[in-house]
Amino acid sequence: MREKKGLVVLIIFLLLIILGLGGYIAVDKLILNKNDEEVRTVVTIDDNNIDLNALYQIGDTLTKFDNAFNDLNSNYFGYLYQIDQRLMASKFDNGAALFVAMHDDMVGTSSAQYLIGGNVKKEFEKIFGKNLVYKPANVAAGKSFNIIYNEGNGNFTYTAPTMTNVYASQYITKNMKTELENDMVKITRRVFFVEYKSGEGSSDITKVDIYTNHNKNKLVGSLNLRNNVLSEEEVLAKFASKLDKYVFTFKQNDKVDEYCFYSIEKVK
Repeated sequence: MREKKGLVVLIIFLLLIILGLGGYIAVDKLILNKNDEEVRTVVTIDDNNIDLNALYQIGDTLTKFDNAFNDLNSNYFGYLYQIDQRLMASKFDNGAALFVAMHDDMVGTSSAQYLIGGNVKKEFEKIFGKNLVYKPANVAAGKSFNIIYNEGNGNFTYTAPTMTNVYASQYITKNMKTELENDMVKITRRVFFVEYKSGEGSSDITKVDIYTNHNKNKLVGSLNLRNNVLSEEEVLAKFASKLDKYVFTFKQNDKVDEYCFYSIEKVK
């Protein structure tokens, strides 16, 4: 009889433990969910409420585009701004996409250096998500670069230019508007190309000529440098209506705060 009572007590004790654990798990999930919501920060830009983490990711991708496609030593210089209408992520040149994913991690070197393939893939998928499939390959980025993919270990070896020019001709981009549309964030940017010039009878750089793109088919205007620096605000104030406008679209991926490059479109 005593044994049966002991067994009943043991069963009740185990049930209490199980119920207690269930309650803990349920409460724990609620707390975690609550904390997740508290951690998420929403900011308002152009009357749109956007997750701050998503905004950081989008900004990081745009910076990567600006850096990679402003490299004068590369065959991909100005790649995004050669389109007449719209370029979808799925139609992105594979070499250009790989170049964007690895550009910020390449240092100037004349001796072979390595990039871990897994890290390149991670950056690639952070930028493009499911909108473009990662296809590792040699990258024909120009004679100043030598980027080789090693199928054996999945890594890349490279050499890259060691010299930079402070007054190198370049594209300048300015964010003008941010829009939220269903599962997409759209960033409208004004884009222009600048070529630095020296004054008459001097080798000092004192002004810039402003073009719509590096083909220099259309001169927008010229400005003097202020303290050796171009005022981008002055460019916009004087020439905004003459500059090309592009809309970058980022589409939500699997996570709430994960937006990946979807398309770029040249608009009037």
